[in-house]
Amino acid sequence: MNSSQPQRRRPTEFAVRWPNRGAMVRQALSQSLPWFAFVNISFALLIALRDRLFDHYDDSLVTHQTLIPVVESGVYLVIAASLLLLMAVWRGQHHLSMLSLTLLTLIGVIWAFNCYCFAVYWQLPLTYPLSVILLLTAVAAFYFYPGGLLCFMLPLWLAVPFASVQLNQGINHRFAIMWLIFTVILIYGRYILLRWFNEAWQRYEQNQLLISRLDMLAHQDVLTGTANRRALENHLSQAITQQRPFSLIMLDVDYFKRYNDHYGHQAGDECLAAVAEVLKEAVRTPEDVVARYGGEEFVVMLVDATVAQAESVAARIQQSFQRRALPHATSDAAAYVTASMGIARAAPGLTAEAIIALADKALYRAKERGRNCWVS
Repeated sequence: MNSSQPQRRRPTEFAVRWPNRGAMVRQALSQSLPWFAFVNISFALLIALRDRLFDHYDDSLVTHQTLIPVVESGVYLVIAASLLLLMAVWRGQHHLSMLSLTLLTLIGVIWAFNCYCFAVYWQLPLTYPLSVILLLTAVAAFYFYPGGLLCFMLPLWLAVPFASVQLNQGINHRFAIMWLIFTVILIYGRYILLRWFNEAWQRYEQNQLLISRLDMLAHQDVLTGTANRRALENHLSQAITQQRPFSLIMLDVDYFKRYNDHYGHQAGDECLAAVAEVLKEAVRTPEDVVARYGGEEFVVMLVDATVAQAESVAARIQQSFQRRALPHATSDAAAYVTASMGIARAAPGLTAEAIIALADKALYRAKERGRNCWVS
């Protein structure tokens, strides 16, 4: 190959892509964020509506009543931040952006401040159950995403033991042991959930790999490694639907029946595989499709190619056959394996069948001219 000639890449019509781990994390977040927001909004509403749920509740708070408006403003901020997280999910932003991480940190800090006030100033019995439920909720919602988990949990996790130190004017060993046990429960619980998540991801990868292999078998010719007729029809239908121009080269190996009779069917299969390699090397871009149409017939679909460009590809194919010089003792066209080619160009209003029929007619004319040539 001339070094000045642009390098051609083989078509990649069988490349199968599936979501990576990040996509699975985003999908999990799309399910967990609404639940997390619901839990936070529910507790915030319980605090905001406390006087309606419990008569004269604020009157029982005999000290630091000036903090009540601050706490109340905080729970309203929790509701607003949680609604913003829900809006991000509804708008399809299933990843934790910097704004989302900031919102989670804000919610965590507000709950930490409120729980500190509940424990230190008002000695409310709901403080520790509320803290525990919020921490467990965060672990269940974000165990697979440590950034979001830490943003929410760390302020609240630090506030509870700090409140205990303030209440007891020092470290309460019984509380310290209980809080340590609870911390181990949180860490080990996240480990168990994360292991399940990883196992689910591995099964997903294995299933996708199996699906891709089955899809390849359904759309690939096993002998030549090219697209099969079904795959070609799908590509043609898609191109026509998108009104994307293309050219077709229909190729037939000259005197292939004689080749099979003379060299045997095993050699015939090897010949077809070699022909497929020639075609794959001759195409221009990964979007071009090489397909085995049936028997010794192949079709090359050249996307966005003019007839002149298709003729250049046909010339490369002919030159490649000449360089390889696979012996064909019974051919009347040459002493080596050759092919006849018919070229057709897609046009508005033409169906895939009509375009293939045009290429087939051109192929027939090439055979009438003595084979080992192309006609457009």
